[in-house]
Amino acid sequence: MLGLSLGEKLRNWFVEEEPAATAPSSRSGTANDADVERMRALERRLKVLLAQPQLLSAGRIHMLNLDALRASLGPAWDELRDRVHSSADRIINRHIDDKDVQFRSGDGEYIIVFATLSRQAASLVCAKIAEELYRLFLGDPKLAEITVSTAVGAVDGKLLFEHASVADLLSAVEQTVEANGPAEQAAGSAAPPPPGAAASAAEQRKLKLSTLEMAQIGTMYRPLWDVGRQVISTYMCTPVRRFPDGTSVEGMLALSGVSEPQQLAKVDIDTLADTVEILDELFRNKFRLMVSVPVCFETLAARRSRQDYLAICQSVPDYLRPFLIFEFLRFPAGVPGGRMSELVNEVRPFCRWTFLRVECRQQSFASLSGTGLTGLTTMISSDRGTEARIMEDMNSFVAAAERANLKTCIVGITSTSLAVAARAAGTTLIAGDRIGRAGEIPQHMLRFGWQDLFLREAVR
Repeated sequence: MLGLSLGEKLRNWFVEEEPAATAPSSRSGTANDADVERMRALERRLKVLLAQPQLLSAGRIHMLNLDALRASLGPAWDELRDRVHSSADRIINRHIDDKDVQFRSGDGEYIIVFATLSRQAASLVCAKIAEELYRLFLGDPKLAEITVSTAVGAVDGKLLFEHASVADLLSAVEQTVEANGPAEQAAGSAAPPPPGAAASAAEQRKLKLSTLEMAQIGTMYRPLWDVGRQVISTYMCTPVRRFPDGTSVEGMLALSGVSEPQQLAKVDIDTLADTVEILDELFRNKFRLMVSVPVCFETLAARRSRQDYLAICQSVPDYLRPFLIFEFLRFPAGVPGGRMSELVNEVRPFCRWTFLRVECRQQSFASLSGTGLTGLTTMISSDRGTEARIMEDMNSFVAAAERANLKTCIVGITSTSLAVAARAAGTTLIAGDRIGRAGEIPQHMLRFGWQDLFLREAVR
């Protein structure tokens, strides 16, 4: 027996108020060896962190308090408490590193100890965690009322905290990026490469990059507007690659730096698993929407990675499958119809629709007819100076898809004129900053008419 539980020990180390004495559980003597070892390992990791004298001064101990969520849920809190805690654990563990430690110290109170992050970076991670959790249960929370607390000192063995709202933390990061972005870009473009930089490939040294780059690939969700039904009922899960300076790229660009098939498969599998978990939480909270999940050709084409991916697909509950859409990325042009049918049929039992990402200027999709695909997705340029050409490309793209009996989805709509042109071309779905920016989690289904689009532009 361990005596005090790990949670009680951690609370004794951290919490400003002494925990109330609790009777030992009747099951404590029968805890299995795996649980005991897991708790001991967590305790050892925490003690290692606490042994670092700079831990407090670096601002690596943070607290998330869910009082605002509890107050907003009101009487429903008692019913949803376990679900909130389960979601919080999942979201926190997705955002923190293996070397970090997190635990719940009370009813709706979490302590996170970061092993390496600076105070600003750790605060931002906590802000993102809080924002995602609150959006999951409240839809559109007031970020100014959600606080992140950072330990700044200790008196008589008790921690003292400074508090900041999630809104302030996220705003500060955006202002920093906006202020530094142009200067950093100018600095980066000022120095031309040295004359001798063009060495032969055989002489070039291979870079040994850390795994941090992989860790920075996450996901965001873009709203898709059903033009005919005038409703936002679908969200497109898109890969996002974040850089240390705060900038990011999404979609195909986010995956361009991933060359190893195993790494790519891991990104696809993690994306599917995270999205299904979020969709399940939303479903249980009465959200009804569809989500498009990307999967790359390399993942489905290789037998081993396809089996691993399909294992996740098979675990998707039946009640969620009608709300899933698969979008195939990085498929080479000219894939034989039989091969395409084979890969489409592998995932069709687990979803409602299947879309394929293609180039907008492709003129014929006859080979895709009858493969089981539902539709095609394409990304257009955001260059306002070439909108006339983009509109012509959209017309040709939609017409070619219609000849193959395929729906169409156009991504990258950044202006009202492009949205109107896409509607005139007859596209099924559109997405882009003009429709709505990408967010951490999907939102409720939303009625969204043309008047809403024009009013949104007027506000801006």
